[in-house]
Amino acid sequence: MTFTAVTLLSLTVGQPPAPDYYSMNSRTIRLPIEYKKDRKTIRQVLLYVARNGENTWYQEGFVTPDKDAFVYLAKDDGVYWFKMVIEDLKGNKDPSDLTAGAPDLKMVIDTLPPQVRPTNAKRNGEEVVIEWMVEDKFPNDAETKVHFRSASNPNGFWQEVMLPANSRTGVKFPCGTSEAVVVRITATDVAGNKTESTQEFPAAGNGQTSTSMSPTLPVGPVPPVGPASGTGNISSGNTGMSGGTKPADPVIPVSPGPIAPPTPPGITPTQPFVPVQPTQPHTPPQTGSTNSGMKPLPTIDPKAAPSLPTQGGWNSATGPTVEMTRAQVINYPRFDLGFDLEARGPSGISRVDLWVTRDDGRSWQKWSQHDGKGGAVRVMLDIRENLQLEGSYGFRLVPVSGAGLSEREPSTGDVPELRIVLDVTAPQIDLFPPVSDPNAADTLVIQWKATDKNFGDDPITLEWSEAPGGPWKPVASAANEAIVQVGALATPIARRLPNTGQFGWRVPPGIPARVYLKATAKDAAGNVREVVTREPILVDLTKPRAKISGIVPPVTPRP
Repeated sequence: MTFTAVTLLSLTVGQPPAPDYYSMNSRTIRLPIEYKKDRKTIRQVLLYVARNGENTWYQEGFVTPDKDAFVYLAKDDGVYWFKMVIEDLKGNKDPSDLTAGAPDLKMVIDTLPPQVRPTNAKRNGEEVVIEWMVEDKFPNDAETKVHFRSASNPNGFWQEVMLPANSRTGVKFPCGTSEAVVVRITATDVAGNKTESTQEFPAAGNGQTSTSMSPTLPVGPVPPVGPASGTGNISSGNTGMSGGTKPADPVIPVSPGPIAPPTPPGITPTQPFVPVQPTQPHTPPQTGSTNSGMKPLPTIDPKAAPSLPTQGGWNSATGPTVEMTRAQVINYPRFDLGFDLEARGPSGISRVDLWVTRDDGRSWQKWSQHDGKGGAVRVMLDIRENLQLEGSYGFRLVPVSGAGLSEREPSTGDVPELRIVLDVTAPQIDLFPPVSDPNAADTLVIQWKATDKNFGDDPITLEWSEAPGGPWKPVASAANEAIVQVGALATPIARRLPNTGQFGWRVPPGIPARVYLKATAKDAAGNVREVVTREPILVDLTKPRAKISGIVPPVTPRP
């Protein structure tokens, strides 16, 4: 059994990047089935797919023997290998080992048009110089074309410029006129996607042109090149694709899209992941007067070098960002993921692939591969290729058998088995000058501004001390007691407070007139930031009051 032909739906084909590859600009492929056995002896036909040149096969579909074809929808661009397997009524499979032998079909899918980026454009009299770069995974440099015409006649004839044989990224040519001209560069990739970019050169003597170019919308694809003449597992019928004779030793195309993770395990994302993090606005309550223009108190971080005070008012803060539910928040980028094998065949496990999503299943990336020994895999998120370390991660494990078989790789819409949020940044916190409570003569309102992406419940603690280095006593104790008893035998434990931006402290009697204040913010990942006022703060709220008791008679001196 093999492919009889490959019918490509709504696509254009181009020259393959290697003799045994076929290139196209559509993700829809119809794969007809050739039955070399009696269909009555067949239970089903299985379609297996491998990606990125790796000999690891994922089952992507099956059909009963009354069907004549598969229709495969590729989820993204890149390199695809295909194999079909017949399973008979006894459960025997042909071929039994997918890793042995060449794939039935190799394809490169490229649906994106190339991009033209200019590097130089100038004019000297009738001589025009223009240089450019073509950015594409599978460019077809041999099809790059340059034309020019008069700028005053939009409907004029485009004259082709012969490019140097040893360079397809620049040309110097005489335009034969001193009038303004327009130069057009046409770039094409192996799948037939095409892009045109134009550059206008002013008339000679009007100065040089800029190096910017104006890319137009991608134009229609080039016509199909013609039928394939491949051999081996690909039939010589009219496939609608272009390709050469299949060699005995297949040649893998250079840089075929995403590549396998390096060692140590890594990731090469096609685009940076940007996790979506819903926010929860927060405005702390105010007491009495408005303090929007208040400056924070000068503070120091007792665990780091002194920092300069920041600008802004405490009540202008925005609240913490709330991460998605069911996600564990951690502050370490390396950890082990334990797993249990629910099924295992006689060939054993050759490896375990770790797949990661940064957008809760909308897209997946193969992160690393492991031997799977010990029932755990080491996850390393702090690799060089991971450009955005902090944020949400979702994980799935795909074990691969010794015969190269596995469940399908996760695709769009698959939910993670485990979610985490990595946060290695400590919160930010500022203290602001306390103010007296107009409704309580013995209460001082302590004000702060604290921000973090992953605050949990009650992330703030407030403490005071007579000395900048402590010992520290809680402003609010763990027993929900706001008043700290001075001289107590056992110092109460500081109570964690919600991030409201302020707390009313009933100043206990006997406290010094000036004390140091310390504010601590701790996020859900365990990151901590402490700040201590650089100078002691006046907390004596007593306003002296006197009452006249009467006239004191003068003292009469004794005779």
